[in-house]
Amino acid sequence: MTADKTPYSLVFGADAMIPIEVLIPTARYQLQTQYNNDKILVEDLDTIDEIRDLAKIRIAAHQQRIAKAYNRNIKIRRFQVGDMVLRKSFQNTKDTRDGKLAPK
Repeated sequence: MTADKTPYSLVFGADAMIPIEVLIPTARYQLQTQYNNDKILVEDLDTIDEIRDLAKIRIAAHQQRIAKAYNRNIKIRRFQVGDMVLRKSFQNTKDTRDGKLAPK
């Protein structure tokens, strides 16, 4: 079982073949018999749930690594009542002369 499964094979349980592989003899197409192909498809159907679960585990581990790398650079800031903060000014503010640091 290979670790690099394509999204197509995870959804449909088999690898896709491009039409040119059928027209031009390749080892992938020419060495397959109907019996071997059926046998492989049955094995793939039995293991597709396990392969999908392994893919989900790899995705979750990758997301955890990304979150850990992102959170490493986060600086916690604590604000007190009365601190000046940068606010976004909208066009519908009460006073048009008020800027970003205007009081609430």
